[in-house]
Amino acid sequence: MIKIKKIIPTALLLTSISSAALADNWNVGASASYANIDGTAKDTQFTGNTSSGTSVAQTRGATGGDANFPFASIFVEYAKTMDKNFDLVLGLDYIPFKAEIDSVSRSDSDISTASSTTTEIPRTGTRTAKLQLENYATLYLQPTYKIGGGTAVYGKVGYIHGDVKITGSNTATGSTINAKDTLNGYTVGLGIQHNIDKNLFVRLEGNFTAHDDVTATDSLATRFTADSEMYAGKISIGYSF
Repeated sequence: MIKIKKIIPTALLLTSISSAALADNWNVGASASYANIDGTAKDTQFTGNTSSGTSVAQTRGATGGDANFPFASIFVEYAKTMDKNFDLVLGLDYIPFKAEIDSVSRSDSDISTASSTTTEIPRTGTRTAKLQLENYATLYLQPTYKIGGGTAVYGKVGYIHGDVKITGSNTATGSTINAKDTLNGYTVGLGIQHNIDKNLFVRLEGNFTAHDDVTATDSLATRFTADSEMYAGKISIGYSF
């Protein structure tokens, strides 16, 4: 009986330690990223009406370009411990600020003054545009494998949603643009995490994001369509509780 009385508290203590080790956690933190976005765009310019009253439009071929930009985000996660080596993390990453993707200035011509039946020289000028990300959020699933020494490796797959704001002008046509569109897509990534202590951790990861098409129309009914892909490196610091 005395031995049993001694064993029971010891067993309860071991059970408590084991439960704590396998406890689920909430994580919160902040990240700094540097991204390269590569995209292609085309525009369809309204050129007036024919003699029969039919509307005419001309579409210019796709043009490509890329931009580099930094941005910051915050995240919250729920980490479900599956066993001593494996966690399954569900997280939400959000950019609370506007992130400027690019500000460009290019020469342009007014194709509405040019056709096969006229010798009129198209007006030339400069097109300027600024693109900003707003309300950009990523919902993701992050399987995490612990390799020992407080270090873990993980993969990431997620769905992104946000807004893109396009502002600018074109002196060739006298048009302006101030438009918004939703930005959806998916992201995948790989990373490594190291626990500084029982609560604090740091991460380093790389991500690839593919966005759906974005469309916008300027004041003269020129319709722009663009698609893009983004590569980003990210460093994060987080707190687990």
